[in-house]
Formats: sequence, structure tokens, C-alpha cells
Amino acid sequence: MTDLLSFSFPRKKDYIPVARLTTSYLASLKNLDLDTIEDLRMIVTEACNLSYYLQEDQGDISLKISLGEDKISFAISCPYPEKIKEDDLSLMSESIIRSLADDLDYKDSSMVISKSIQTDQ
Repeated sequence: MTDLLSFSFPRKKDYIPVARLTTSYLASLKNLDLDTIEDLRMIVTEACNLSYYLQEDQGDISLKISLGEDKISFAISCPYPEKIKEDDLSLMSESIIRSLADDLDYKDSSMVISKSIQTDQ
């Protein structure tokens, strides 16, 4: 069974910790080890930072989290992925995500990230 959580928040840096906390909570439901939880938190933080910088004044940041038995996926609004190559900090964020996640792709104005998870159940 896959659980899907979807929400959006104002494009303000103050709300990015909400995405981190939500991710931590969902990961704790799967009894994931602390290293995996921290990897997921870092993935979401960097993805939200990219969304924040790339959206400019394009409205809220949307986040969809799909939590399956063996995989977690994130879809985060990212309307201008071509801008990543123009900025060193954006490239660094993308590199961090790629190093921690299994897959990163850009589809339909979203950054789609997935990571396999192994539960301790």
C-alpha cells in the first residue's frame, strides 16, 4: 500500500522546515534508521531550496510525498529547471540530491525524486 501526502506552503524560507519535519515523521512511521531519515530530510531540504530559488515569485511551493513499502518519492514544484545550470549553488543542491537519492528527474514543472527504503520491521 502506498500513502500519498500532498500540500503546499508559501514561498518563504520559514516554511521549509515544515517539509523536513513532515518527511521525518513519515520516515519514522516506516521505522527507518537515523541515517536514512537524515538522507531524506537533506533531499527534501535541498529540493525545497531549489524550488524556492527557481520559482522566483511564482506562488506557493508544492510538495507531494508518496510513501510505499520499499520506496519514497517526492514531487516538488520546479518550473525552471534549466536555470539550475546557471547558478553554482543550484548545481550544488542538485548534486547533493543526486548523491543521496536513487533517481532525480524533471517532469511537468516538478522535480521528481525517489529513494529506495529498507524498513526495520
